[in-house]
Amino acid sequence: MSDYEHEIFISYRRSDPDWVRWTLDYFVKPLRSLLRPALGDVKIFVDSQIETGNSWPAHLARAHSRSKLIIPILSRDYFNSDWCRLELALMHHREQCAGFRTPGNPSVLILPFVIDDGDCFPPEVQDMQGEPIHDFASPWNLPNTPKHELFAEKLRLWCPRVQSALDGIPAFDPTWEQTAQEQFKEAFRIHVAKQKTLPGLFLLPIGGTAPAP
Repeated sequence: MSDYEHEIFISYRRSDPDWVRWTLDYFVKPLRSLLRPALGDVKIFVDSQIETGNSWPAHLARAHSRSKLIIPILSRDYFNSDWCRLELALMHHREQCAGFRTPGNPSVLILPFVIDDGDCFPPEVQDMQGEPIHDFASPWNLPNTPKHELFAEKLRLWCPRVQSALDGIPAFDPTWEQTAQEQFKEAFRIHVAKQKTLPGLFLLPIGGTAPAP
């Protein structure tokens, strides 16, 4: 297991600075402290950068492939991000290759939290039965408040799931990083290509008839 570098990879929508602050201060900070009594110095990767720069995909791919578990913070907007979907899909693929999340082997590598209506999530994600935290999911909630104490207690009761998941992780496979590097590099190429050309002009069809050219 020496090739792993992080116990947990936090996957979340990074486009909004207020949600970045909520994730870092309201979620990750208490999670790390609450896991420490049982697991010691837990290494949690959380990237607060916005998705820019040529080195960003390689940085993210290495951290993802060398993390034992992923905790995605799921919302409808999460699935609007190519990066978030890819982070989740790569770990879901790792679960499938390991034969996890089956009746014969209920081990998991994905421990989701849900901050938004999950009814519209992809079916395979709905089946993951994420932990609902709707009542605490506001970027205006502040740390060290009574509401945050309630949230911390919810996290404390949930933390044994991390320990259980870590007990069953597969041996590190170097091909994970190669796959992640290729996937993130291609996603970044497509992302840049989309930015170079703005959408063309067109009219939407009305009443089932095509617009005149």
